[in-house]
Amino acid sequence: MVEEAGAKGHVPAVTSSGDASAAPAVGAGEGDRAWMTRPERGTVIGIKATLLFCRVFGRRGAGALLAVITFYYALFAGAARRASQDYLRRIGQPHGFWASWRHIYTFARCALDRVFLVRGETSRFRITHTGIEHLRALQQQGRGALLLGAHLGSFEAMRASSVDKRLPIHILAYWQNAKMINDFLRTVGADFDVRVIPIDPRDTSYILAAKEAIERGELVAVLGDRVGVNDKTSTATFLGAPARFPTGPYTLAALLKCPIYLTFGLYHGPDRYDLYCEPFAEQLELPRGRREAATAAHVQRYAERLEHYCRLAPLNWFNFYEFWRSE
Repeated sequence: MVEEAGAKGHVPAVTSSGDASAAPAVGAGEGDRAWMTRPERGTVIGIKATLLFCRVFGRRGAGALLAVITFYYALFAGAARRASQDYLRRIGQPHGFWASWRHIYTFARCALDRVFLVRGETSRFRITHTGIEHLRALQQQGRGALLLGAHLGSFEAMRASSVDKRLPIHILAYWQNAKMINDFLRTVGADFDVRVIPIDPRDTSYILAAKEAIERGELVAVLGDRVGVNDKTSTATFLGAPARFPTGPYTLAALLKCPIYLTFGLYHGPDRYDLYCEPFAEQLELPRGRREAATAAHVQRYAERLEHYCRLAPLNWFNFYEFWRSE
């Protein structure tokens, strides 16, 4: 059953960029899978230099350095800037150069924060929880679940907070497109590898690992707004236009017969994260004969909820590539 599900519909490639650690940009027109093969723009040396600056001048002081770095990026990474401006226009926000810079700067702040969150330094931040009672109920019942998020804000804030709240979360992640940064994060977070289930498109054993985690009563997270290797897709209306979303999370949830919850961690500067959790389905079913239509309905519902949370924090959506189909 596990192998069959893996062959018919892979889980979406969930990258560390969902937690603001990988390069965000893919050139417009390169296709919705191109982000996976894009080399990292940043380097570990640059990250370490930023952290050193942060230690000397403080986290807020490091914001000045990030402002300079992201200005340079916004100026010269034209494809990323145009993608940002397109998104901001669609969501009804100012979409000039400086608006795009603020968007990219928000990404960079979340990237820096991720290092501290991986270290377990959650006391640096003000973190609020809405809907955590759903996960508490699962824990009391000894049940696992699938958490469906997006490249919106920081999923690392949710994961790091879960350690404090004793809610183990594993992240399904396509690791190769951000190997350098993730190798670095292993050096700052002692249990970093333990929390990751790597996706290998050539090997479906990661699905079995997810199944075993959920059967232990743990949580497995996937991000549902980027198309990965061999992913089947469904088109949904998002911000008023058709966009492609992977169907893998819904195939996986149906296979595992586990609850699925939407989870988002929205960043509000300078140090606040608002975490949200809401039920999506107690047990997701994809009936034979109308599986495609049922999946499309779930994808559309996900797109609508994603749009809702994007509107709560418009600068938090970090897909800096051509996301929408040609209209």
